[in-house]
Amino acid sequence: MKGIVLQNIDTNKFLELLEVVNELSNDVKLLIDKENKEKITPEEAAKEWNCSKQTIYAKIKDGTIKASKNGRKILIVRSDLNKALTEVKSLKYKRS
Repeated sequence: MKGIVLQNIDTNKFLELLEVVNELSNDVKLLIDKENKEKITPEEAAKEWNCSKQTIYAKIKDGTIKASKNGRKILIVRSDLNKALTEVKSLKYKRS
């Protein structure tokens, strides 16, 4: 059996440290989820991805980027934007 052998460590102190690590891990998960659900405008997306607003609007129009409208404002979920712009589409026609 593989494992870690701890010597000269107080059991209670170790359990306290384990609880702190678990709490920190949960906090990190919450922050990641919050960031992924954050909604941004096409202008913010263009700045983040270093491209023009027109490029972002074109990607929304052709369906590459999912967006929703809130009144007159267009909003993009950050995780959808990241997924759409990092996804590599396969070539439709391959050269032989």
